[in-house]
Amino acid sequence: MNGSTVVCHEAYIQIPHLSLTRNHCSVYTARMTDNTADNHSNETPELDAWLEATNALGSGYRNARTFSSDQPIVHMTGPKGDILLRQWPASATAGHISWIADALDAAHQSIGDQIPTIAPLPDTPERRSLAIMGHQYTRSSYLPGFPLGRYGGYRTPAGQTINLPLHESAGAGDLVMEAARLIARVHLATGDIAERNDAPISNLNQMLRSVRDVWAEQRRLLGDIAADNRDIRRWLRCGNRIIPTASDLLRNEPTLMQERSVLVHGNFWPDDILVDRSAGNERITGIVGWQSAAAGSPVLDLAALAVHMQGWSAATTEAIVESYSRVAPLRPEQRRLVPVVASLDLVACVAWLLRLNYVDDNMIGHRAMPVIRSGMKTLLNSLEVLTHILAPDIEQTTRFQRRGGSAPGGTGRRFAPGVGRGRSTSPHRPDSKDRRKR
Repeated sequence: MNGSTVVCHEAYIQIPHLSLTRNHCSVYTARMTDNTADNHSNETPELDAWLEATNALGSGYRNARTFSSDQPIVHMTGPKGDILLRQWPASATAGHISWIADALDAAHQSIGDQIPTIAPLPDTPERRSLAIMGHQYTRSSYLPGFPLGRYGGYRTPAGQTINLPLHESAGAGDLVMEAARLIARVHLATGDIAERNDAPISNLNQMLRSVRDVWAEQRRLLGDIAADNRDIRRWLRCGNRIIPTASDLLRNEPTLMQERSVLVHGNFWPDDILVDRSAGNERITGIVGWQSAAAGSPVLDLAALAVHMQGWSAATTEAIVESYSRVAPLRPEQRRLVPVVASLDLVACVAWLLRLNYVDDNMIGHRAMPVIRSGMKTLLNSLEVLTHILAPDIEQTTRFQRRGGSAPGGTGRRFAPGVGRGRSTSPHRPDSKDRRKR
């Protein structure tokens, strides 16, 4: 990805599954098409590449198993402990990986073993990755624990990981707050590295452009079947209001749009939080999934924590922001943008899940469809709530209030820090008349 912001419409990637024993090694690759001659012809080079990587990076390790991840990973065991070997996508460069490795080293030095590291190459310690047949391979530390997401590991037939929020009843609030504090410590430890000239950039400006591109493309695709699908119509109504409003709110903060002050994770979901539940106590053993990391704004990681874990809740978001702020500074204008960035993130994520549910014929009969549909509903409901907060339908809200009810989107306090009901006192938020004109 070379530093671009990750949303939920990632390009198809091939996922090798490597099984190693002392005397045997085999690779099975998930392809976009079923068994064909072309597919089989690629297995031998793929196998040769993995064998070369294991010989160079895993010398002395004799057993391995597949590890579920967006990128191909192998967990190897040996007399010196456990390691992970990763095959990076073809777009990943040695320089990008080296920068991520330096940033993770800084975070690990500050936090400890809850942050993984990328080891130097055995023969050339100044390098962090080994180029083999068009891909970079790395060796990383292994972190114990199990993913927080109970529904992790589901993939599309094309090999894409299906990221989903936790169920609302998961009761993971304490762990999410602990994750917010850990991310704050990562941000504190990586400020200097984020300012380096070789840092890949993933800022709010890139995120906005990416989401607007997704919106334009998916609105055409999903709009063709919207007449017969209530979920798609809900998404279209939200996007039509959120995209222009969120765009204006972000553009009113030009400095924050270009901010690159910290290492941002870039694609934070429950599966990226490893948890130990032994002895009846839950604790985070690691934060993983840093392959999309780049220099950017802390708002990106806070927005992901706010909606990717269990869907949007104003109370949870306030608690996340407060937990973060106890460790790392957060300016008022950054706080105000958390729900704005979260709403844009949801537009893209819900679009992808709608495609899986209603457009992609390859997903018919997929064993994960009930879980995917539940996760999509959670995120779509969150998008509707944020839409009513940030870009309310003035006429509809007035009708509800005249009847003595609350604004659409539910009752109770559902507002993020710095975002209030009705006209905002912030000079950065357009008033109701301006929104209606647009």
